[in-house]
Amino acid sequence: MHGRLTLTGLMAVACLALIAGFLVGPIHAQDATADWPTYNRDASRSAVSRPAWPGPDPRDFYNSPGVDNHDRLDLDTVFQLAAAGDSVWFGSSIEDSLKCLDAVTGKVQWLCTADGPVRFAPHVVGDRIYFASDDGCVYCVARADGALIWKYRAAPSDYQVPSDGKLVSLWPNRTGVIVRDGILYCGVGVFPSEGVYICALNADTGADSGPGLFRLRFTDVSLQGYVLASESKLYFPGGRSGPWVFERNTGKRLGQFGGGGGTYAVVTSDQSLIYGPGRNAAVLAEFDGTSRDHLASFPGARHIVVTPERSYIVARGELISFDRARYVKLTREMRGLEAKRKDLDKKSEEYAKLTEGINRAGHAQDDCFVWRVPCEYEDGLILAGDALIVGGSDTVAAFQASDGKAIWEQEVEGVAKGLAVAKGRLLVSTDASRIYCFE
Repeated sequence: MHGRLTLTGLMAVACLALIAGFLVGPIHAQDATADWPTYNRDASRSAVSRPAWPGPDPRDFYNSPGVDNHDRLDLDTVFQLAAAGDSVWFGSSIEDSLKCLDAVTGKVQWLCTADGPVRFAPHVVGDRIYFASDDGCVYCVARADGALIWKYRAAPSDYQVPSDGKLVSLWPNRTGVIVRDGILYCGVGVFPSEGVYICALNADTGADSGPGLFRLRFTDVSLQGYVLASESKLYFPGGRSGPWVFERNTGKRLGQFGGGGGTYAVVTSDQSLIYGPGRNAAVLAEFDGTSRDHLASFPGARHIVVTPERSYIVARGELISFDRARYVKLTREMRGLEAKRKDLDKKSEEYAKLTEGINRAGHAQDDCFVWRVPCEYEDGLILAGDALIVGGSDTVAAFQASDGKAIWEQEVEGVAKGLAVAKGRLLVSTDASRIYCFE
């Protein structure tokens, strides 16, 4: 099978070979030569966005019987990938393992088996790879051959329960892992009544005692979604409820964000937290990472890429470039004016003056949008060099970040929900259990 596509002026042939049940072949993305060591690339989960467990009830007949629901628990419908050098890694919930592929040939280099499903992408740090499993354990293995370096049981015991035809820990890992400044962070457990644990482990040894290290139990939280780390805080998406925030150095719980939950989240460079898709609507909400104040909403958005200059979202059939900082500033201004006029007489001069200011700020928000182009693909979004790469049903495509001009489009099998770019290669994973590598 062959396909031809253009990446920012470069022509490349995508050779797709069927290997061990996956489609893998050699793509070449301009200025995208760095590694992609974990899901969404880094501890802020900043470079890629996508939603696992699809198919929510079509309606919430108790709260909102007239409104369609959207997926909020979206964790493992595709193999989320990590890539460094000429290797690609992904976890398998079917084979209970972490698998390493040769990025050029697609051949399996090695496989490391756990005692339960591995639902989340690993984190590659130097010559080591870190991942966690539904067996309640965290693993550190050698990058070269998958040999075990250390194993840590984050669960309080080896007690198991049946799940999807398998036996898994009563405290499964549903947060993935992230390593920052030599410390690994993760969580295990989903049932508050049984206890949920968050851990900070020495990445070299797996120890949980020492400065900045801990293993703490909570009985009123549920953690579901990739953990994120900022300079001083840890964020754990809450699935059907808002994310929880903890002090990074101590594990002290600082509170919970409002909103409608979701398992997708991004920490911005100015330490805001954007997450969603929310309750009963596809909405990404942005909150101040310190005060947890709601800053802005992005209706219809499922994915966002944030850079200091421009931000990008896919929403309601459009790919959009906009000035997020100005948009948030104007939203704050409008809310301040709305609060001031709340108790005023609608016929008063002051009310009219404030309304005029609100309208002026609203019109100014329209100017925040740099460009908008039609885009039917909304299942994945990353920025690689000057190309925005989007995934959708049976398709992956690229648009020019500067003006939204379509660059190329390529067919794949299944919905392209997992996207990563490393060492000049585009890696695409779909819900048809396919992994594509384009060079």
